[in-house]
This record gives sequence, structure tokens and C-alpha cells, in this order.
Amino acid sequence: MQIEIMQQMLAVVTLLMGALLIAIIFNAYRIVRQQTLLLFIYGLFTLIVGITFADLVSIFTPDAFIVLWSAVFSRIVVILGLCVMAYGVLRG
Repeated sequence: MQIEIMQQMLAVVTLLMGALLIAIIFNAYRIVRQQTLLLFIYGLFTLIVGITFADLVSIFTPDAFIVLWSAVFSRIVVILGLCVMAYGVLRG
């Protein structure tokens, strides 16, 4: 039980730190106006949401079946985020 609470707290910290990183990269985008940075931001947002999705779902629902499937969905979203980030870098 304590480990699950710690995972949930770390997920919230990850979201906050990810939001800070996205804000810093967006500030850089406003200066240089490169589309690559926008794609990188979209991919990073998707990656951060994907990483924390399963833990956030476990905060709101105690159903083990939903938590297990949210972990699967979380991995799919992480893969999509990485693909968007790679596309943005390769397009650059």
C-alpha cells in the first residue's frame, strides 16, 4: 500500500517536472521559431502523460482490471510519444 502511494506521488512530481520542461522548451521555441521544437514538445507531452497514466488511473479507481489495462495503454502512448519525438528530430 505504501509503495503504491509513493508511486502515485512520484507520478504527480513527474507531471510537474515535465510541465516545467515543456514550458522551458516552448520558451526556446518562441525565440527560434523552429517547427522541430514544437514536434519535440508534442512528443514530450505524450511521453510524460504515457509514463504517468497508469499511476494516475490507480489514484482514481481501485479496480485492478482497469489499472492493468491502463498500464498497457500507457506503454502504447509512450511508444507514440517516442515516435513523435524521433520524427521531429529526424525532420529537423
